[in-house]
Amino acid sequence: MPISNKIVAAIQRSGFPTDLAVGFLAVVIFVIGDGIEAVWITSYLSTPEVGFSVSQASMIVTSYGVVVAIAAFLSGALCDALGCRKVMAIGLVSFLIFDALFITVAIASHSLPLLMVIYGLRGFGYPMFAYGFLTWVMMVTPAARQSSASGWFWFAFSLGMQLLGSYLSSFFVPAIGHTATLWAGWALAAVGGGLGMAFLARHPSADLNQGKSIAASVSSAVTVLWRYPKVSIGGIVKVINLSGQYGMQAFYVVYLHKVFGMPESQAILEFSIFGLVAIIGDVFWGVMGDKIGWRNTIQWAAAPICAASLVYMYLIPIIAGPSFFLIALGTAAIGIGLSAFVPTTPLITAHAQGETGNALAILNLGAGLGAFVGPAIVTLLLGDETTASGYLWVAVGLAGLYVIAFALTFALTFALKLPGNAKIIDTTDLLVTAEALAELKAGEAGTKPTNAPGALSGQAGPTVVHRSGSAPTPDDALLAR
Repeated sequence: MPISNKIVAAIQRSGFPTDLAVGFLAVVIFVIGDGIEAVWITSYLSTPEVGFSVSQASMIVTSYGVVVAIAAFLSGALCDALGCRKVMAIGLVSFLIFDALFITVAIASHSLPLLMVIYGLRGFGYPMFAYGFLTWVMMVTPAARQSSASGWFWFAFSLGMQLLGSYLSSFFVPAIGHTATLWAGWALAAVGGGLGMAFLARHPSADLNQGKSIAASVSSAVTVLWRYPKVSIGGIVKVINLSGQYGMQAFYVVYLHKVFGMPESQAILEFSIFGLVAIIGDVFWGVMGDKIGWRNTIQWAAAPICAASLVYMYLIPIIAGPSFFLIALGTAAIGIGLSAFVPTTPLITAHAQGETGNALAILNLGAGLGAFVGPAIVTLLLGDETTASGYLWVAVGLAGLYVIAFALTFALTFALKLPGNAKIIDTTDLLVTAEALAELKAGEAGTKPTNAPGALSGQAGPTVVHRSGSAPTPDDALLAR
């Protein structure tokens, strides 16, 4: 076997879907640009240059979270109506427009209402683009490997949003300033978005839809909440998962910088430690979730580690001062804990019994609401922003969410098995296209094949078929490695 093939085989054994590599790269680049300001925007908006208090800056970030929540929900629901590629295109175009307006108009206006509107509308960007891609990935991935696939997605997302975004910011902000850093992010988002659109243009399944109206798709995604109550519980767990992250981003740089005097660039760099550990954890926990159980991973690793880490991160600078190393231990621990929530994706999908698009609409809504709930807790519970005691209830509130998540997961008892209508017929790792699937189903029924929308949510019959000894099918015959 050639060396290159051995390398590919080794990568595939890790659970990485090599055929989707370009798409994952596009996500990385896009979210670097989209979230390049995430860990320092509150600090920047509360400087004399812009003129807002920390509480007001947190309100601006909260408005962003509201839109992110709406966009995240729609990203899954609209995939059934429009197809995943169109949903991603909406996210790309909306981000480029509103980010440019944020940089050129909103900041210069020093108007709190205008900043809340414009910065908020930027929130249509990454949920539509990144979560639209995640929805497509879960639709073309065999159920037995969905935890690994979702782990690699969150690896790509965390690599861009949490590690590289904050790492580049720690150099860009001191060197070229906040505004130029924002423009650098805009350019990166454009490059990543263009790459993603070009990649999905090669895969017709990204344009497949259920033939539903937008209203019907949204309605179906809403009703899954009471048709499958455990999907609702899983959605709440996902809200909590990301509330801690976004809440931490909203206050921790300010906490370290204003209260303890840590240089802003060093405080930002602490988030690079978090991001580095999180991306490793996304892959590790994705694989472990398939081995030890999805619920077990969330309940006995994710929730306890996150709760303890947030308390530690609040206390350690009070006890030891602004020690980069000791604070980095806390950010590394929260990276481990948050990444252990990776199996939430297949767990919610499993409880939806084959309604993949609807399940991911709720998953994405939960992720989006985390971007609202976390900063909202900071806004509501923040006291005196110049003293450590002013941040006490923020830390307690965020840590308490994970205690709730621990309790909720008792309701998510689910044996590790293939969810809903996904079946493995044999071990050849070949996904068939929607057209081939329609032919197989028609052949089983003894009827003439008809056009089928593909393995989208709510489709009857098997969503994943493995065939032995068959020639590869065209277009989206993706290897589910």
